[in-house]
Amino acid sequence: MVPEYRYRKPALSALGILLVVVSCLSIFSPGPVLAATQPDIRVLLDENTHRSVVRGESLYVERFHGGKWRKVVDKVRQVGFSPHPNGVSLDGAKLSSSMFRVRPHYGMVRYKGKYQRGHLVISGTGNRLTTVVVMPLESYLVGVVNGEVDSAWPMEAVKAQVVAARSYALYSMSSGDPLYDVKTDTSDQVYAGVASEDERAVQAVRSTKGLALYRSGSVVPAFFHSSCGGATSSAADIWGVPNSSLVSAECGLCSDSPRARWELSLPFGEVTAAMRSLFPSPKTIRSFGIHKRTADGRVLTLFIDTGKGKTLVDAGDFRKTIGYQKLMSTRFTLAVSGKNVIFRGAGYGHGVGLCQWGARGGALRGMTYKQI
Repeated sequence: MVPEYRYRKPALSALGILLVVVSCLSIFSPGPVLAATQPDIRVLLDENTHRSVVRGESLYVERFHGGKWRKVVDKVRQVGFSPHPNGVSLDGAKLSSSMFRVRPHYGMVRYKGKYQRGHLVISGTGNRLTTVVVMPLESYLVGVVNGEVDSAWPMEAVKAQVVAARSYALYSMSSGDPLYDVKTDTSDQVYAGVASEDERAVQAVRSTKGLALYRSGSVVPAFFHSSCGGATSSAADIWGVPNSSLVSAECGLCSDSPRARWELSLPFGEVTAAMRSLFPSPKTIRSFGIHKRTADGRVLTLFIDTGKGKTLVDAGDFRKTIGYQKLMSTRFTLAVSGKNVIFRGAGYGHGVGLCQWGARGGALRGMTYKQI
């Protein structure tokens, strides 16, 4: 899946490239940093924890001290860290620092039972730890493939997903948090890790190595979603931030999605409770309904009628309150039936950028990843 209705400075932080506007983009050009070498990406594994334990066959630990990394422990199979008033403490060694780095002599490090490529960086803020894995960008992308789509899909669709994911990652690497570039979940893009890697994922990454979406010399924040339900939406409509690379486009290729059409029945009380959580002041809600749609058919705003006037509710906020997996998109109609509210909708996700099931549909119809 993908991020929903959230922003990363300085622009959007949810995902997607456009399905049929490639002609207006300067695409599939390796970024300057990729021409000579492969950059590392910093992936957040944990934050706000009280202890971090790293395991491996042969690890060495470096401490960031005096502006340099200095080795402090070597050839150990387990090392633990805990918060310290001045940063982080290395268990058993009575050393403290603002940051530690754990590298394997061979093999991989293991954190919370999962193998990780690259090395880990553990830093401290107050009484909490932040654990980040640092790895080559292309290795990271292999672990994203099956987190976002199915590597068994037609290869051209998988390649399109990889190019989108690489573009989003590069964008995040230039505008992210000081400690990390991306998270592992839908707040960025899903990194399923080493356990999800397979040969087709490797093939898709290798065959598109270094290729990303650029416009006017800048990498495009390539957003994506599961299925659009007929047409993608513009970033300006959904998030209120115009982006000339993220505009509405017809799709019509995602009808095979299991969520192409859906219906949700909710008790009237649950819907009004969601409204009140967004606007606590109305004690009585006499009615509610759809106030405005985007040009491509998504609900932009709902209204609440309290008997003393109408209050407008952002449809994206309402969907978040109900639950993204319950109310699958804002492309819906609604009707009251007895004590229930019936939502009938199409698609899954925010609708901006690449429609993943549309990419699959295009590949099945003979489109290449560049055409997608």
